[in-house]
Amino acid sequence: MRKIKKYQMVMIIAAALGVSACGSDGKDGKPGDPGTPGIPGTPGEPPVVTTSAVAKVLDWHFGDGLVNVEFTVENQDGVPVEDLDKVELLSTVTNAQGFLADTVTMTYFAGESNSKGTLTHQGDGVYTLSMPREGVTSESVGIGYIRPGNGNNGMPRTKRVMLTQTDQYAQVSTTEDAKCVACHGEFTAATGNSTWGWHQHHHALNNDQEVVIVEACLSCHTQTEKKDGGYALNTLAMIGHGKMSDGEGGKVSKGHAALWGNYSMDMKRCSTCHADDVQFTASINGCVTCHTGLFDADRVGNVDHTGFTDASCQTCHGPDGYMYAHKNGAARDEALNRYHFELISVQRSADKSQIEVTVKATDADGKSVDIAAISDATPRGWATIVKHGEAVLPGRDEGHVARSTGGVTNEDGSYTYTIEHAAPYQDGEVLLGGVDGRISYADGNAPITVSNIKEVRRTSSDGMKCLNCHTEGLQGHGGQRGGFDLGGDACTQCHSAYNWAPGKQGEDYPMAWGPLVHNMHFGDYKVKRGVNDMPTTDKNKKVECVACHTGEINLDKVAPAVVLNGLDENSVYGITAISANCVACHSTPAAKAHMSTQGGDFNVAITPSGVHQGEKVEFKVFDPAPIVESCSVCHTPARMAEAHQY
Repeated sequence: MRKIKKYQMVMIIAAALGVSACGSDGKDGKPGDPGTPGIPGTPGEPPVVTTSAVAKVLDWHFGDGLVNVEFTVENQDGVPVEDLDKVELLSTVTNAQGFLADTVTMTYFAGESNSKGTLTHQGDGVYTLSMPREGVTSESVGIGYIRPGNGNNGMPRTKRVMLTQTDQYAQVSTTEDAKCVACHGEFTAATGNSTWGWHQHHHALNNDQEVVIVEACLSCHTQTEKKDGGYALNTLAMIGHGKMSDGEGGKVSKGHAALWGNYSMDMKRCSTCHADDVQFTASINGCVTCHTGLFDADRVGNVDHTGFTDASCQTCHGPDGYMYAHKNGAARDEALNRYHFELISVQRSADKSQIEVTVKATDADGKSVDIAAISDATPRGWATIVKHGEAVLPGRDEGHVARSTGGVTNEDGSYTYTIEHAAPYQDGEVLLGGVDGRISYADGNAPITVSNIKEVRRTSSDGMKCLNCHTEGLQGHGGQRGGFDLGGDACTQCHSAYNWAPGKQGEDYPMAWGPLVHNMHFGDYKVKRGVNDMPTTDKNKKVECVACHTGEINLDKVAPAVVLNGLDENSVYGITAISANCVACHSTPAAKAHMSTQGGDFNVAITPSGVHQGEKVEFKVFDPAPIVESCSVCHTPARMAEAHQY
């Protein structure tokens, strides 16, 4: 058996290796049919990438020592966030006096030793946050917000989301967001810290992702000062009334206090900020925000309030009591409507040497008034001519139209003012004229304003829009002019391109209305002098042109009158009209160079065209030829609207 022949061994090996003969030709057989394809694998799920998130409060309530909030979180694609690990809660409750006072901020952060409360995921991005809150019960009332995110799961923080309005929500009833927006502009349009102060980023949203202003601010700036148990140094009432903490226990005029000056708003016109139908109740908490010395025992000539309570306030300052409520501007409104002036005509005298302005006046009841007999107001006629679309200013000095020096009552009850020192007669002249003056009332003066200026001068703005912020018109010039109340155009009677009078403090900047307003609201004049430092506008932010302007802004229609500037008669020079407006914001050398290529000129040589005898002195008259710029070729109304986002 051990003797195996060689060929037998070969056959055994061949059989073991599966080798077989291929036929006599040595070729392989035909290929077999393809095999059945395998079942495709299940596609992989792409990873969820969250770049932003949105939270909504479903329900919340105070319990005994707890604040419970149920909410949802979804990412930018509407996908529920399933791994949330961090949530901030800010909660403010009312004190025993019913004022929002006690504010706490707490954060749940999974795995952190200083984490507060518990967070339970119910599935599909729905969470329940339960936070300990000392002193609260199921009867507590307050406000607050949540802010999920910024944990270890990579989800960015959401915006602050206000707790919803339930029976336990401390609803604000004395003001509303729309009152803030009326002056500050739409919150979402603001940038940086320009219009809402340096806490602008502290706003919150509701479940509809709409901005909440008042109640978001009130969450921290409660109705109680920090020294009395509140969260912040300044209550929202203090901020609103313009009396803010000096950091040392006292108060200083700040913020809204500017309304009395630059903004020409009456802080006693409560409806500017408060809801129109709000019913006021005298209280120490509210009154001391303005009457900061109320509790000074040595107040000279005043009642010592040191031992008084809110009940004491209402005893004296009830609806029928002493100084119950501020008048909401009623006294000024009465003065403003005491007389109604109607312009009848503006024409040359028979010998062309003077201009005559004829008006009628009626009282608040529509009865005719003898203008010559008015003793509580100072109406005065004025007139000039219009050249190159602007009012020529020969008057009592270099910066004013001519004013009446006398007048006469006519048989029909009208009154004709005689303007002696107006510009001399010119063939084909366009006359501009009217009446302005002051109507006295207890706290100041209301303006008289009537003219034909809308008929003879182009305007692209609406003075009534100015009243959104300047509720009292413009109290400059002692309340004599600034007739925003009646359309605003009275300002342009003197603030024309022909006004080269130097600015305040001898500063050299245009006094023409367009450049002046742009400069004071946006430009270097504002920046350097700190004008309007609780601004509705700020340099280099989105420009809300429609806050003042109406309709389209068409550079092709800008009056080509050269805008005069100067510090005295010997230094008068000009700036072309469009450039004078645009340079208020676009003030870089490159921007000015660009304007120059389109015909803009920032140093137009001006020489006197004559001398005029004003009411008191002689002064030089400047009347440069108009200069047309070509800016409108590229900067069409559509492109202006696109560039300025209005």
